[in-house]
Amino acid sequence: MDYDAAIIGAGPAGYAAAIRLAQMSKKVVLIERDKIGGECLNYGCIPSKALIELANSINYLKEMPGITLDARVDMKKWQEWKWGMINRLTSGVETLCKSQGVTILKGSAEIMDRNRVKVGDTEVSAENLVIATGSSPVKLPSFEGVSYNREILDIQKIPESLIIVGGGYIGVELGTAFAKLGSKVTIVEMMENILPGVDRELVNPVERRMKALGIQVLTSTKVESVVKEKEIFHVTVSGNVSLEADHILVTVGRKPNTEGFGLEKLGLEMNGKFIKIDSRCETSVKGVYAIGDVSGEPMLAHRAYYQADIAAQNIAGHEAEIDYHAMPFVIYSDPEISYTGKKDSGVSVFPLAANGRALGMNSTTGTYRIYYDSDGTVTGAGIVAPHSSEMISEVTLSVESSLSVNDIALTIHPHPTVSEGLKEAAEGAFGKPLHFKTGR
Repeated sequence: MDYDAAIIGAGPAGYAAAIRLAQMSKKVVLIERDKIGGECLNYGCIPSKALIELANSINYLKEMPGITLDARVDMKKWQEWKWGMINRLTSGVETLCKSQGVTILKGSAEIMDRNRVKVGDTEVSAENLVIATGSSPVKLPSFEGVSYNREILDIQKIPESLIIVGGGYIGVELGTAFAKLGSKVTIVEMMENILPGVDRELVNPVERRMKALGIQVLTSTKVESVVKEKEIFHVTVSGNVSLEADHILVTVGRKPNTEGFGLEKLGLEMNGKFIKIDSRCETSVKGVYAIGDVSGEPMLAHRAYYQADIAAQNIAGHEAEIDYHAMPFVIYSDPEISYTGKKDSGVSVFPLAANGRALGMNSTTGTYRIYYDSDGTVTGAGIVAPHSSEMISEVTLSVESSLSVNDIALTIHPHPTVSEGLKEAAEGAFGKPLHFKTGR
């Protein structure tokens, strides 16, 4: 065999698996048809958070008392900066892979059989095969001229009006960002609520904030038709209601990339539209692994990194199994929603409005919720606060390590920080947070 492992797809799952295997002295070939870093680095996670950061920075000053701000955003210049930043990251990942001894083949992969993959005129053989082909946005062919995540994140001008079809995390994140940048935003969601699947007590503060930003949210509403005339989109929704906008973003979900590279030749067992894997990230065919979005939900880059470690360990001969004891989730809304673990019999709640650092940031809408069992062991948490994405790992570690609420309560947190709210929520399990009087 030419290689110990051939990896198809160089997104977070693929390049991480390649690096981990190379670190264990395995010979690896990494195949990518587009750009190193995949969807996340080039067209999703990184550019979307850069746009959100831009919007948050401008809006932060706009809403701060005593500040008069007339900000003008040159999106063409910003896009140049964004792509420069992304290119530094992608080139950095590619350089890192090569420095570890990973062979990179650029082009479309075609699986010939269990051990052979063809890329253009080059054919390679490998003892193990890793499918890390990621996912793509679900597209609606009847909606012509609309944007998906790639197009909207490459926009050259901030739209005056924007209709977003889909009120999931992408719709909420980008809708909030564009509202802060000056767009009139309408979100249309088929389900009863936006962010379906997320606990309502975590979503409620975000909904109030979206309303304050002037975002119109239409729930239990379906888009019936989209027609573009003279650069204006005319949208008909449930009840024969008509809407107009100069831009439409469709965010109705993502689907795994399982077609167009010969996957069917392997005869893998599927789990619906996803590739079925076991606890070792191995498919129904021995020596063939699937990691990242293509292997199932949740479609998260950090899940992909985690699975890359598991698959690499097993390929290298070290037994490793998936343990999703606590998976952190983050929605980059305003304020950010972060949650991990699970609910249990106990819950302690501390309001963001009682946190001094948050008050100094002019941010008072949010909550800290810590869940614990009858023994006081932390089982999960939900945080709605500025930068909650940077705090949720503390609780994830607590769940993974079976720490108690008292362990968090006794941990010294720096002052003043938003993270102090976690300590006070833990203290609330005993009815004694320092800066908030409970009903106990």
